[in-house]
Amino acid sequence: MRVLVALVVLGTIVAVPPALAEAWRAKPELEKGAPASCREADVSNLVFDFSDTGNDLSLKTNGGEAFAAPIAADGFVNTTLTVPVGRRTFAVDLTGNVKTREMELFNKQYACRFRLTPVQ
Repeated sequence: MRVLVALVVLGTIVAVPPALAEAWRAKPELEKGAPASCREADVSNLVFDFSDTGNDLSLKTNGGEAFAAPIAADGFVNTTLTVPVGRRTFAVDLTGNVKTREMELFNKQYACRFRLTPVQ
């Protein structure tokens, strides 16, 4: 009987689905004091969907581009990706903390920095 109970308990533990990833959306907002050329970058329609799966951060733009980046133990993320802005794409560094959701994008070519603001 104990073997049966142990198998049922073990089966219940194994059958539990993995935890759902924590997801949120964010929009880029140009930082104050940015160079004038940065104000020409129309990011008004750009939205990021983030999903924290524990060890990786997956993100997808509303244009369909998908990326993944490892999450450090302290929640920090640092990766480079390309994002669509109008008819062009630009390389940006994505840095920040997944736990606090304080993240930013930085384009080295034009020295443009965008804070990612969570949206509903």
